[in-house]
Amino acid sequence: MKTKTLAFIGGGNMASALIKGLIEDGIPPQNILVAEPDDQRREQLAASFGVRTVDDNSLAANEADILILAVKPQVLKAVATALAPALNRKKPLCLSIAAGIRHASLQAWLGEDIPLVRVMPNTPAMLGAGASGLYAPASVGDDQRSEAEHIMRATGIAVWLDDESQMDALTAVSGSGPAYFF
Repeated sequence: MKTKTLAFIGGGNMASALIKGLIEDGIPPQNILVAEPDDQRREQLAASFGVRTVDDNSLAANEADILILAVKPQVLKAVATALAPALNRKKPLCLSIAAGIRHASLQAWLGEDIPLVRVMPNTPAMLGAGASGLYAPASVGDDQRSEAEHIMRATGIAVWLDDESQMDALTAVSGSGPAYFF
């Protein structure tokens, strides 16, 4: 993992939490690239973490060994379909942390041959105390699963789900549970 380029598409709160955790876990900041359209946010990410930033998603995708889709669900289809040509040339492992977007939809937008893991983190991840559920079909290999789990463990615990239908229940409990408890 320490020699791979991790590219984030989107530099919001959850991406920042993952970046912070990954750097604390020993990933060199220069191996992390963040594509973020907001100039001020890019400057903040570079200053806070020492990561590289760009304003073009395709530039990040072209460098990625692992790509983390950290954009709002309502823009994910447009972002994913725009990235598909670059991703299908290199075929990096992709993780999506967008809530409510099914694996089949993601796969259709990105391309059928892209190794893809759907992840549902929760807001305590921003404090390093998160819980993430991960789902991937059998076509995602053991090494890729290990990489995805390593990334998500940077912000807390990570648990693999056997069936994507479990993601809805996980989202309800891990997403609403901390707020309810608080």
